[in-house]
Parts: sequence; C-alpha cells; structure tokens
Amino acid sequence: MRPKPPAPPNSPKTRVPTQFDPGSNRVRADANPPLLHQPQLTGIRRPDGDRQPQMSVADNGPGPSSVEITDIHSAQPALSHELHRYLLNPALLRNMGAADDQGIRYVVGRGFADIEGIGTVHVTLDSATGEYRVMDLYKKLPPGPVLVKNSGEATWRLAAPVESSKPSKHPVPVVDDSDSTVPNKKLRDSPVSVNEATSRLTGNFLVGLYPHMTHGQRVEHLRSYNLSPGQHVRLHDDLNLNPGEMPSWANQHKLRSMDTTAPNRLDPLYAEIEPLLLSVRNGSSHSHLVDFDKSVSPAFLDAFLAKTGYLRNANDCLYRTDIPALFRADERTSFEFYNDGRMLPRLKHPRGATTAKPISATVSLESVKTYAGKGTDAPDPEYLRYNNQKNKYPGKKPGESDNDSGQSDDDWSDASDVDLDSERNYETKRHDQQFVFSYIIDTRGMEVVLNEENHLLNRAALDKGAWFPDDELEALISTSKSGIPSQRLWLLDSTFTRAAKVDDVAAEAQSSDWGSEIEARTHSGVNNQREYDALIDAVAKAGKPVLILSAGKDWFANDIVWPE
Repeated sequence: MRPKPPAPPNSPKTRVPTQFDPGSNRVRADANPPLLHQPQLTGIRRPDGDRQPQMSVADNGPGPSSVEITDIHSAQPALSHELHRYLLNPALLRNMGAADDQGIRYVVGRGFADIEGIGTVHVTLDSATGEYRVMDLYKKLPPGPVLVKNSGEATWRLAAPVESSKPSKHPVPVVDDSDSTVPNKKLRDSPVSVNEATSRLTGNFLVGLYPHMTHGQRVEHLRSYNLSPGQHVRLHDDLNLNPGEMPSWANQHKLRSMDTTAPNRLDPLYAEIEPLLLSVRNGSSHSHLVDFDKSVSPAFLDAFLAKTGYLRNANDCLYRTDIPALFRADERTSFEFYNDGRMLPRLKHPRGATTAKPISATVSLESVKTYAGKGTDAPDPEYLRYNNQKNKYPGKKPGESDNDSGQSDDDWSDASDVDLDSERNYETKRHDQQFVFSYIIDTRGMEVVLNEENHLLNRAALDKGAWFPDDELEALISTSKSGIPSQRLWLLDSTFTRAAKVDDVAAEAQSSDWGSEIEARTHSGVNNQREYDALIDAVAKAGKPVLILSAGKDWFANDIVWPE
C-alpha cells in the first residue's frame, strides 16, 4: 500500500458493507450489518423531492414472495419515495469516469449506473438473474429494483416485471442436486434474495413453527441447521408452500452437518462459497450475504474455513500462508532495504489483526500503481522526515527549529536484533524526494491476513477491534520486529511489467560506475526512476531472475508465479 499514517486502532472507519451473493462480482462490509436479516432502513437522501416508480415487497402470506415494480413506461417520470433513497448526491459524482461499454461507471471497483431522467445509483450484478440491481452504497437499505440498459445508450431505466425474470447470463457455482443441496435452477428461479429469504425465515415461518422462541433463539436455531446461502432460499420456498413443518431434507442436512465423520457434510456450503473466494480477494465479486459467518454454527464454520485453507491467529483473525505475493508502494529505496537486510514495519502501525507486527500491502497491482502515482506522485512528506527506516524519531528540514515532540513506536523497545537510532532533530536529507517505489513481496509461507475475506467470513473479529487499513483490497503481513528479509523484496520498474530482487539491483549498482550515486540523486529530488529501470536491465543481462508481468493484464496476488 501507499505509506501513510494509519488511523488509530479504535477510530471509526468508512467502509462499504459486506454482502455476498453466490456467483456475482463484489464484496464489501459495513461496521454493523445485521445477521442475514432485513437491514435497517436508513440511507442517502437527496435534497430535492424527486419521485420514483412504486416498488413493494409482497407480504408474507401464502404463495411465492416477489418484488413488484411498476411498469417502466408509466412510472419512469414519477420518482417514488423508495428509489429516492438510493440516489447519490451529485457531489459524489465529480471524480467518476464515463460509463464503459456495459453502461457501468466505476470508482474503486464499485459500479454505478445513470438512470435516465432520474439520477445515478450504485448497482451490483444479481447472480440469480444476471441483471443489475440498485443497491444502497452504504448497504443500509435492502436491495432495490432491477435496471435495464437503454439500447445504444449509456443510460438505464427501471425494469418492467417481465424483464426481471430473464435467465442468468452468468454462471452460478455448480451445486449437487441432492436432497441436502439446492439446485442451480431453484436458486435462479426463486423470487427472493438470500437475505430476504433468511429474514422471512426467522421473522415469519419459524415464528409459526416455534412460537415460544424469541427472535434471537430462532436465529440460533436456524444457524444450527448449517445451511448454505442457497439452502436458505430453498428452505424459504419450501416453507412458503408448506409452512407446517421443517422439510425432511433440512433435518437430514442438520444431522449430517453435525457428524464430523460425514465426508460430504461441508459440500453444499463449499460448493457455493469456495469458487468465489478468489474473486472476493481480488475485489471483483459483489454479494448480498450479510454476516455470513453468523449464518452457521461456529464449529461448522471453522471446519469449512479449515477446508478452504484458512487458519486463525491469536487475534481471532483469519490468515493464509499460501499467498504467493503482495504489492506495496513505499518511499524507501532498494539500497536501504539491501543495506539493512530487511524491510522494517512502518512506524505506528497498530496491532490487532496479525500475530506479530503488521506490514500493510495490497493484493492488486492496479492499486499499487495508484498508490505510487505511476511515477508522478510525490511521497508522503511525513515519511520523508526519516532519513532511514531505523530512525525512531522524525528529523527536521534545514532551517526548521528543534522539535522534541516526535513520537516513536514503543513496541520496538524490546527488539534484540535491530538497533534503532534515537537521535532527534537531525537534518533530513530526503525531504525533496519526488517519487514512490513499487515492490512485490514474496509472501510464501508467511502469515497474510486478508482484508476482504475477513470482512466476509469473520466479521466477529473485526467487530472486536481487529485493525485493517481503510483502503480496499489490502492485506497485512505478520512480521517479526526484524521485518521482512530483503531476499523476499522485488523492485518493480516504472512500467510495472518487470521486477528484480532488491539485493540483485543493489549489487548491480555497486558494480557500476554510475550506480553508487543513484540513491543520493533520488533523495535530492532528481526524478531518476529510469536509472532503477536500467539496473533491472543489468540484472536481466547478468542472467539473474527477473519477474515478467505482461502489460494490459490486471495482476493480483495469486497470479504471481515466481521464477526459479
């Protein structure tokens, strides 16, 4: 990630909420999403009094539930009160790019659509129908109406009821059509979403079956069945047709899920969720599952997480050790890492998510390009007040008065193999540096705590105060106070298509006539990034390993294959 002062561990965050819909394309998480139930109805409001088409959710009486939307041709000019709540304030649209060929505008991976004559809304792809649906940007409102793109235009309109039943245009994860699972066709054809199905199960159908239970007891009772998201929909539809008793398949699945020796007890959940985890990690999966980790019993969830490769650390956060690489933008040069033999954790990074001290990074090469400014953005001036990564206190620029108020990281006080410099008010030498470097970190075998997956699969730990950077697609690398060995660090060139080990880059600089002064020129303010590119060229010519990243591809952590 781009180095910057982190928020205090307990400071409020601005996040878009976690929601999960099997087969769709994005995941986010809010601070307090309700447990797979009807969200609290609060959200964005526009100052004007526009009207919108009427939208209503059918009552809980007999017959299939449905979402009714007034016909577009008669309703489009009259913006009703409900859609009014989803419209974005025009001030939020200033930095939004033009719509792509699909009619979607993107900001930091989130999609937006312009409804003709009405305004702009946040949208996500509904995997059950293959259509785009209006969503509240802050996920405090339930899913809104379906939209249809205007032919030949970049704008959209509200769908007529007949249009919202089209078959899916996108694949849904294959689920075994057995007594204990839900067929794909049933997922696509069900008129309710996963959240709506679960909300009606605990708020309606289970009330009739278990009238003496409290709402909380009904939630826990449903949780004990260990149903997958699709099975929640199936149970809803079955009880809607026959509300008198729990169907036999649900009871059989509950018993099987509790049998730790049953080889297929995790199959329904695994079949729906596991194929989506990589897209969740990469930020390309929308979803509508709120508090997924609270939808099944804790023991069942832990078994599922273990099956999918997650471990749990002392802070109750999920981590993996099989992530090939992460990307990081940093003002520190390769020579500094080489000379120290390591990348030290950034000062003042809070603890709370990793076993040891964290170093933040991102799973996305595109994100690191943004943080690095593609070679044009200056580093954070606060970090340029440290002459090197071993300074405990910031220095002062020439001409500034002494300042003894600088703060250090007390967690370093017991480090035995890193001698930090306690000098204050030294004169800074790198305050004019003009660009940020980009690195790829070899994280194989290291504890990597992934932001997106913890927001989806492990909300409980985050609610207890586990700290993550505010930026999307970030991860935390658990390191000792000695940092990450320099052998694991690879410097990216200015085109973001090649990377070489920082140790090899530094060695080439030492053997060249001009390389010894590169770092000094960088610190003095010379924009000499091409000189580092030349060092990577020299590494390649010397036959040392160079990682090649093809241009035009969106590279993510799991795409990296390290050269032997």
